This record gives sequence, C-alpha cells and structure tokens, in this order.
Amino acid sequence: MAFSSMYTGATGLKSHGMLMQQIGANLANVNTTAYKSGDMFLEALASQSQVGSISGVVAGGGSNTVGQVGLGVRVSSTRINFQEGSFERTTSSTDLAIGGQGFFRVAKSEGEDFYTRAGNFHFDKNGQLVDSHSNILQGFKIDDTGKIGTTSQNIILPMKEETNAAGQTVMVVKSDPKATTEVSMRTNLDSGSIDNSESEDSPFFALLKKWDGTSETPLAADDYAYNSSIQIYDKNGNTHDMVVYFDKVAKDGDSSDKMYWEYIVTVPPGSDGRGGTAATSAAGLLMTGTLTFSGDGTLLNQTAYTLSSNATGDSKDLNNWTLSSMDKDGVPTFDTTFIGPDGASSSQSVSLNLGIQSDSASWNQQGGTAADIGSNASSLPGMKDGRINALSTTDYYGSSSTISQSQNGFGEGYLQNVEFNSDGVLIGRFSNGLSEDLYKVNLYNFKNEYGLRREGSNYFTATQSSGAAIEGVARQKGLGSVVGSSLETSNVDLAQEFASMILTQRGFQANSKTITTSDQLLNTTLGIKK
Repeated sequence: MAFSSMYTGATGLKSHGMLMQQIGANLANVNTTAYKSGDMFLEALASQSQVGSISGVVAGGGSNTVGQVGLGVRVSSTRINFQEGSFERTTSSTDLAIGGQGFFRVAKSEGEDFYTRAGNFHFDKNGQLVDSHSNILQGFKIDDTGKIGTTSQNIILPMKEETNAAGQTVMVVKSDPKATTEVSMRTNLDSGSIDNSESEDSPFFALLKKWDGTSETPLAADDYAYNSSIQIYDKNGNTHDMVVYFDKVAKDGDSSDKMYWEYIVTVPPGSDGRGGTAATSAAGLLMTGTLTFSGDGTLLNQTAYTLSSNATGDSKDLNNWTLSSMDKDGVPTFDTTFIGPDGASSSQSVSLNLGIQSDSASWNQQGGTAADIGSNASSLPGMKDGRINALSTTDYYGSSSTISQSQNGFGEGYLQNVEFNSDGVLIGRFSNGLSEDLYKVNLYNFKNEYGLRREGSNYFTATQSSGAAIEGVARQKGLGSVVGSSLETSNVDLAQEFASMILTQRGFQANSKTITTSDQLLNTTLGIKK
C-alpha cells in the first residue's frame, strides 16, 4: 500500500510541476508581443480494482463487493488560448495588429512558412518587409491599374538604382511621372467686361490674331479680360505653364440676349516643339474657341479649334484651324509636343473641360475652319448632344475669377512614408503628392486553430490536426481587420496566473506530504519485524 501511495504522490508532483511550468511560461511572456497563453488540464491516471468483502448498499439495490483505488494523476492535454490581446499604439507605420480572426504568414528564404499574430515588421535594406527574424511578410501585389494579384508573394518595395549628387549608387523607391491628359477649369467671366481685342473681320478669334509667339510678351495685358493658369506635366515629369486667356466678344448686329467670349489655350513659346510652329508667331498657341452664354450667365455651348495637321503657310491663318477632336467623354482635345529643360521632346494629347461636353463626342457640323465663322455669331458651330456639367464656366456680373481647376499629371516622386489601411493595403506616399497602393496583406485561418504547433518566436505551423491554412484577405470571409501602427499585446491574465500558481503550489506541497507520509508508513512497517 505504501509503495502505491508513494507512486501516486510522485505522479502528483510531476503533474503539478508541469502545471507550474506552463504557468511560468505564461508569466515569462506577459509582455511578449501577441503571445497566446497556454492552458493545461489534468486527469486521473488510473484506478486499481480491489476485490474484497467491502459491502455497502448501492443505487438500485445490491451490495458493493468490488472497490477501485486511484493511482495518481497525469497531464491530459494543453490548449492554446487564442483570445485576442489588447492593442498598443506604436510610432512605426509598419507595425501591424489583427482585429479579429486570422494570422499573418511569413516566409523564410528557403521557402518554409510560419504563421503569427506578432506584427512587428520593418523594411530591410533590400526593401523587404520582414520581422525580427528576417522572415518576409506575404501579400498580394497590386499593379499600376489597381488590380490585386491572386498569387501570394513576398512584400518587397519596388526599389531602383539611382546615382546621387555625390556620384554614389543608391537604392530608391520612385513614382514614375505621368503626362497630363486631362485638364478641368471652371471660371466666372465678368459679364460687365468689355471687348479688349476687337477685330472687325474675325471678332471671335481676335486673341489668336493678337498672340505673337516670337515676342517676349506674346499677349499684352490690355488685350484680354481675364486669364487662368495651371501647371501641366509632360511624360518626362517636366512642368509647363498652361494659360487660358479669355476676352469678351462685342455683339455687333446681334439682337439676342446671348453673350459670347473667345479664349485661347497657350504654353510658353519656348516649350512648344510642334513642327511648323517653333519660332513663329503661332508658337505656344494650342487651341482657340468660343463660349456662348445665355442672358442669365449660364453656359450654353462651346467651340474649340486646333491647328490642322495639314496646315500650310502661316500657322495663324484661320483657314489652318479646324474643329478639334474629342476624347471618349466628349471633351475637346489638343495635341502638342513639349520641349523639356534638357531638350528632350514628348508628345501628348490633352483634353480641356470648361464645363460642357458632348455625349456623342461630336460637333453639330462637320468640316469647316475658323475662317468660315467670320463675324456672324449664327455661324458658330457647337457641341452635338452637349451636356452642361453641374459646375461649369459662368458669365455672372462681378469680378472674373477661377472657381476650380485640376489636372491628372504629376512629376516623379520619391517614397516618403507608407501606411496600412484596415483592409491590409500597403499605401506608399510619394513626394509628388501621389498615393499608390502597393500590396494587400494576406491573412490566414484554420479549421482547427487549436491544432497549430508552437514553433517559438511567436510562430505557429500547420499540422494535420489544424488542417491546411485557408488564404484570404482582411475583412472578408470572417477574417479580421488590419490595424496599422499598432501591436497586439500578450493575452496573459496576471491575476488568473497568480491564482493558479497558489493552487498549484498547494497541490505540489500536498503531494509531497503524500510521499513523506508513505515513507513513514513504510518505515513503521519495516520496524514491526524488529
């Protein structure tokens, strides 16, 4: 009997010792990033049947002639506690936490994968987003059109070699320049203005006649009523000042309440690289046209003329100016070639939206030139199926002003910082003001997360018990959101662990008493013979 009780006490010591080991591991990791505490469960080891004359009434009648005596305790199982820890804010935009279910996946260079909730990532010298063990976070690449890939890969910044001012080769992340293809401009043109550039034979194109691309000042200040300028970009990222000049057209012989304005679209003559216009009076003159307003100042129609590709002779001859092409949205466009500061040229097509566009992308008359208009307002063509935008150029009384303007080009930019949104999208912020989506972080789930195997260093690996990892992205199919500039803390409950420690200590002490008492019984039994 004493031997059996000593063994029973030994199983208690061993089991409580392992229980204390689990509690110690939890306490040791109370400040470990995203640590998941462990729970340990004990169970009865076995029971030994004793056949004897012990009797007693049992439920249902009869007598108890067989007894069972327990032989100790053992650890039945351990279980990972995947309860979410609290979040703490950090100063690093690449620190990530998962709000809800899911794991990050990181890959070693030799291809082995781990799953983790610890999101303390950073970019290494090669532009790879890695954890503290240089394992690379996985994600879907997003291309230039915003399309998200379907194959998981290492998150790596698109670094390029560049020579700095000291002649050294450095790695940088750049945003390539984009040529301007669309310009939008909304102005109010003072209805009380006068015609500053009168022309008897061509009153609707007097500004074109006045423009002199060979002069240091191509258009005198007293030749127009208002101008609005905006910077646009060529494909090499160089900026060019595009200026739109407006002037009112006198209504000689027109008894209607309509009001007319003419306009020209220009760039500095020195940056105009179009063949046939360089160093001529037409240098820098890209488009000319008219705006028609109702008596209450509302825009009714627009014309737009550009220099014909078949132009001969004087480029300012109105016979060389034909109705412009339109883009797919029905906005007039002009083609130009820019010369950059380094002498490199680049051609592009630019649309100018003044607040009206053609739903059929066409004019209400075909053919003809600006020379056909003469001084007769009724000869002015217009947009077919023209649609006035909610915000358009107006002709209200008061001062002329630019209400809004925008363009879609930009120069090259250098990466300044990155951030993650709640969908796990890595966004790059560049010095040219551009924001670009680079990657979307993968998240993973398992059919049985309790079957995952701890690998140390906050890592888990899949097992047959957990099932294969189920790939997904944040906020879809039950997966949580990604929280940037935050880390998940340990989910260890100190109060619970200390309470468990006290109970485990008492259990250990009690089992040690079982052994010492059994030893005394054994010694007493041996002393009987003496």
